[in-house]
Amino acid sequence: MEKTGEGKKSKDLFDVDLRKIWKLWELRAMVLFTLGVQIVLLLLGNRRKSSPKVWLRVVVWCAYLTSDSVATVALGVLLSKLGEVNENSGHLDDNSKLVALWAPLLLLLLGGPDTITAYSLEDNALWLRHLLGLGLQAGATAYVLFMAWTSSSLSILSLMMVLVGLIKYGERTWVLWLASKDKLRESMLTPPDPSPNYPRFMAAYSLKQAEGYHVTADEVIEVQVPADGDLSNNVDAQDPQWQATVQLTVEAYKLLQIFRCLFIDLILSHDDQDLSESKFKGISSKDAFQLIEIELGFMYDLLYTKAMLLCSVWGFRRRFITFSLTLLVLAFFSLAEKYPNCSTVDLYITYALLAIIIIFEIYSILILLSSDWTDVWLSVHNKSSALHRAVTCVQLPKQPRWSNSIAQFSLLQFCINENPLVCHGILKRLNINEKLDKYHYTTFEKVPPKLKQKIFDQVKVRYDKPEKPTDPRQIGRVLSGYGHKDKMWSTEAEFDQIILTWHIATELCYYSDKLDESNFPDYCLSMLVSQYMLYLLVMYPFTLPTGIGQIRIRDTFAEAVKFFKECPIKEQAHSNTEPEESRLFSWNPSGKRTSKVVHRSQKALQSACEMLLKVNTDVSPTKVKGGRSKSVLFDGCKLATVLNKIENIKMKWEMILNLWVQILLYAASQSRGDCHAHQLRRGGELLTHVWLLLAHFGLTDHFQMTEGHAIAKLILR
Repeated sequence: MEKTGEGKKSKDLFDVDLRKIWKLWELRAMVLFTLGVQIVLLLLGNRRKSSPKVWLRVVVWCAYLTSDSVATVALGVLLSKLGEVNENSGHLDDNSKLVALWAPLLLLLLGGPDTITAYSLEDNALWLRHLLGLGLQAGATAYVLFMAWTSSSLSILSLMMVLVGLIKYGERTWVLWLASKDKLRESMLTPPDPSPNYPRFMAAYSLKQAEGYHVTADEVIEVQVPADGDLSNNVDAQDPQWQATVQLTVEAYKLLQIFRCLFIDLILSHDDQDLSESKFKGISSKDAFQLIEIELGFMYDLLYTKAMLLCSVWGFRRRFITFSLTLLVLAFFSLAEKYPNCSTVDLYITYALLAIIIIFEIYSILILLSSDWTDVWLSVHNKSSALHRAVTCVQLPKQPRWSNSIAQFSLLQFCINENPLVCHGILKRLNINEKLDKYHYTTFEKVPPKLKQKIFDQVKVRYDKPEKPTDPRQIGRVLSGYGHKDKMWSTEAEFDQIILTWHIATELCYYSDKLDESNFPDYCLSMLVSQYMLYLLVMYPFTLPTGIGQIRIRDTFAEAVKFFKECPIKEQAHSNTEPEESRLFSWNPSGKRTSKVVHRSQKALQSACEMLLKVNTDVSPTKVKGGRSKSVLFDGCKLATVLNKIENIKMKWEMILNLWVQILLYAASQSRGDCHAHQLRRGGELLTHVWLLLAHFGLTDHFQMTEGHAIAKLILR
């Protein structure tokens, strides 16, 4: 504020009327905002596992962060208002008693929906902070009830809702603790094994020697026979349709009990490996990937939802208690007495809070009954077919367990910047244009069944041979298998360099060949895997083997941008005589080829490829520019020039696809479980599915233990 002259009062930014409106509505706005945020989390919180869209993650992230803070501030404002009323009049009016009921309702909303407890794995590690928050919020709620306590029914109803709020908030804190890395690791470790009594054995050995015997110790291997945990045998045989539906789900749940330890980098025994291999050797690629899909869906629920706590007898009981108490509170609040001295707006807000919370409970129960966890629970406990049918009648349509999509990122499309972001100049000044550009140029395609079949076949080939995907030489052996040892220089480099070089070469060959993809299926599959691996290298390099990938990418991008600035793309790419649009092909979810209309930027990409292929690469780029720049742009051009000389086009693209599959297998074999756990909340990654597939075939380094003791016995002579 500022003085306008002598005798004049200073002018406030907000006048008195605005201040009164804000004071009247601040608590209401915060309560309604908290309720709206909880609706967003309930509806969208669980969709993250089946959608890779950035806007969805941003909305859920904003809702997750603001839900707790706004509810906490609202409790503070409520305390302040009740304190002001007590100070001014010495007693509470009817409206203040009504508003005091909002405190336990806010405590309940702080418990969050069942569909999301943690936005990321780091939130699970903060369970102790949430436990402290539970204590503080419960204390604040108790203080509100103490200040507003009267002999009216509102106080009794508030006390009932406090119990519901403590259960909900307590469940959230409990789940965060169970899903924290330390607790997960602790729960998956086997009991300590002190081994057989060595001193007693040696005492017996010495005693027999002293008695004059010639004593030798022989070893007897104790073989552990894996228990037959086929849960599908418990399914009611009177309901074959239900049995066929849940059989894969039950098998996946059983496998998860063994392989979930991989997500926290624990090791398994060779007996676990044998059990898994026996299941995967005789099934089709479709069933194998579906089993893995269900397993990862279970793992997502364990890490990011309340599933592990609710899918039990006590979980159902707690949910019945919270639902019944909330329904009773709404019924008594509606029928017990009238509230003539209360604000109509506050009454409507209270009714809305109670009604929407009940709807939350009903929706959460339906989601729980519709989940794979319920199918497994019914199967394990061998419930009657009548119960199966009853549950089936109320189940919602099954949600996708993952996005079933493969991200695509094109280096050339990014560098020619044919379709820039709106307000690109402003974003560049804010130094956020590069990250947003990467998201802008990322697209998603459905994973073709042919690609899954190709991956599955290659995994089985590796399983039948002594070589494992963990050997990087497998990438180069693809070339030698086709008689192209002269091109092995492109695979004798760091892994990120191999990805970049072959991505550039694949794109150049793709746009220069212009094949009919119906006759050359490997042609488009190669491009899909190529752009996917570059996407991982650009967006999530922590999922790949360590290296200097980020430096190499930046240098390659810079050299490409410089090249296209010095040699602008020809204008005929945008000539009016050219068709505005052209047709390319893609796969629909059923795996069939469909055509789609694309913008003329494809013409610009083809022109860019032609310009790059015209560059003479007879001399190695490294000799010209030295080793300071890590760019591999013209190494990729050199490789593409060599590949284009192969006369057998079909064999060329078969070789390129096999090489990219080997690159994918090697990347998956070297990745860490915690990285895949992070990716589950981003719609899932094909790399994660391949990683778990390799683990099920025993083709990773996680199998290092042998179960059973070596039992020694004394042989006397």
